[in-house]
Amino acid sequence: MVKDALKLAQNGSDDIVDFCDRLQPYLVLRVRGHVASWLVKTRVRTLKIGDAMPSAVSARVPSLRKRGSAVGEEFLGLREAREKAKREWARMGNPVEAPEEKPSWTWGELVENYKTYISGMREDSSGHPIYPSAETQSDVRQIFGRKEVARHTDLLLSKANEDWFEDVQKELHEAYNYDAYRKFRAYGSAALNWAAAYRRKESGLTGRKWWLLAERRRRTEDEVTEKVERDRTRARRKADFKVEHLGMLLAAHERFCASRTGNERVSAGVRWGLWWDSLTGHRRGSGTWVAREDLELKDPRGESGWGLAVWQPEVMKTQNPFALPIPPLGLHIARCCMRDWKLAAERADLWKRDSKWVFASRVMQSEAGDIAVSGSALANHIRNMRGLREGNHRDVLRGIPHFSMHIIRSTMGDYILDETDLPPGTASLMIGHEIAGDRRNELDRVGQTGKRWYFQAQRIPEKTKAMEAWSEALLAAFKKAGGIYPD
Repeated sequence: MVKDALKLAQNGSDDIVDFCDRLQPYLVLRVRGHVASWLVKTRVRTLKIGDAMPSAVSARVPSLRKRGSAVGEEFLGLREAREKAKREWARMGNPVEAPEEKPSWTWGELVENYKTYISGMREDSSGHPIYPSAETQSDVRQIFGRKEVARHTDLLLSKANEDWFEDVQKELHEAYNYDAYRKFRAYGSAALNWAAAYRRKESGLTGRKWWLLAERRRRTEDEVTEKVERDRTRARRKADFKVEHLGMLLAAHERFCASRTGNERVSAGVRWGLWWDSLTGHRRGSGTWVAREDLELKDPRGESGWGLAVWQPEVMKTQNPFALPIPPLGLHIARCCMRDWKLAAERADLWKRDSKWVFASRVMQSEAGDIAVSGSALANHIRNMRGLREGNHRDVLRGIPHFSMHIIRSTMGDYILDETDLPPGTASLMIGHEIAGDRRNELDRVGQTGKRWYFQAQRIPEKTKAMEAWSEALLAAFKKAGGIYPD
């Protein structure tokens, strides 16, 4: 309120504009011309108690400085004006207590309520279900946990405004990067929109949606330059990493796992999970999230010796179920992981513990509950092989072009697209994502029930041909790099 009034006064106003205090409605900041004055107003009387124009502004407008000193007016900030207004209000015979403020959540209460909301099942405006996303929940916890945001935990939403929102955006951008600003704006706006729409009275967000008025930010010139270079580097690394390099990686991975014993032993989920993600081309965060009940070790509708894996909507970025035919190599990987996980449980004296996941997390982490091995565990394993983690400073991946788990996914798609004669659209089908120049046909839009789901919506026969080509190429590259069939 005060900032808006002072800005208006500095520019000059042809009309009389009153700004009323939300906590003390009888306190009014009136702008007329270039003057901003504090008033106490009742139904029968208006009393001026001071000016709001600070010295830095009045010094630029000589007439204001002279006028203020001539009449002996004092310049008051908001706090001083409120205190003086209370005294004058009382002298006029009114109760000293300020009107009761409407209930309002704090910023911290909004954050906690929003985190609870996104952790459960919900639906979009069309009535379609939205499954909880572990990735989204992690992003929300991280951005709202930044000290630049968390220190506002006790701020009442009724006292927040677009200036506050802009200040937090600026701090995050300058302290971290553009992405930190972007995530705060996205998730902060989403939380406020949700509260205003569905918890309006409780939250106190009953007025204008001030957060939508906050200024946006752009990347700085240096950040744009850095982004262009990152994109070029990513594209170059993607083009450089081929199936033969993936074979070298898996061969080095097997040797590394064999060399680790005792407490340094690589967990079953990580050892076999890297193989699984390489074979299925899945995203790092969801590839290993396959329940045992969703893995058919024998697919009655598929090729002899093949199985079928289904990823449920809650682990998929698209929020749709996704199926892949699994060749004998993949079934072997899955069986080995479940076997080794059980042996590890026995070594840890957890005989009765079981898991619903094929690639279950390390048994020693029982406090985390029954979870599948995470993408971050696989990424840390690769860092370990590169000698970047404490206790291991030997890089066993020397000679292999730099890569990430996501590049492995691209390697699979590019191989199917460029190195096989499979029909257009097959590579996109395999990774569940449209690849430029690899158009799918209209059959993908067929309903997901019964045979139509299996043969048309999921296109299992086409995926089987692609998986056969990819698994053979992967195993051939592994053996060429000196790898021995894993057991």
